[in-house]
Amino acid sequence: MTSWEIADLFNTPAGLIYSAIKRILRTSILKEYEVCKYIKLENGYNADVYNFEMVIALSYQIDTGHSIEFRQWLANKATHKQGHNILLYLNKGTCSTLSC
Repeated sequence: MTSWEIADLFNTPAGLIYSAIKRILRTSILKEYEVCKYIKLENGYNADVYNFEMVIALSYQIDTGHSIEFRQWLANKATHKQGHNILLYLNKGTCSTLSC
C-alpha cells in the first residue's frame, strides 16, 4: 500500500503517515529494504509501497477510530476462526500458561 492508501485506511492525513513511517524506520525495528518497494505507477509517477508488516506497525502509531478498528480486526483474525487454540506463556516471576 502507498502512504496515501494507508492514510485513507486509517482516516488520517498522509503527512502523519509519512512521519510515522520515518519514526518506525529510525527505530530499526523494521528495515526499509524489507517493508518498502519503490514502484512505477500506471500514471507515470513513482511511489513507495509498504507491506502488511508496516501497515500493522503504523496501526499502533496512529490513534484514530479506523486504526483501532484495524487492530481489533487483526487481533480477531489472529486469535479466532483458526480451528485451534493459541497457547500463551507468561513468565512474571512464576510460570503461567493460558489457553485462549
